[in-house]
Amino acid sequence: MKTNKSLWLFLLFVALILFLLGLNSRNYLYNILAVAISFIVYRNGYATLFKEYDDKQAEKRKKADKIYTALHQGRKKVNSK
Repeated sequence: MKTNKSLWLFLLFVALILFLLGLNSRNYLYNILAVAISFIVYRNGYATLFKEYDDKQAEKRKKADKIYTALHQGRKKVNSK
């Protein structure tokens, strides 16, 4: 798992370097390669790289949905009286 995450981070770093090199040299081939590598990382490595973050965000969404539902139901009770 750790080597897999390292691989995706390395590929993202390579894409960043290629992108910056393309901006600096105005050679669009580097930018095209950077976009291609980034797309591959997004399609295949996203779950590995951002699993913890997505889990935390899902927890926050659940908590916010519960609060919103409780507030919405409370307003219905107040308005019906």
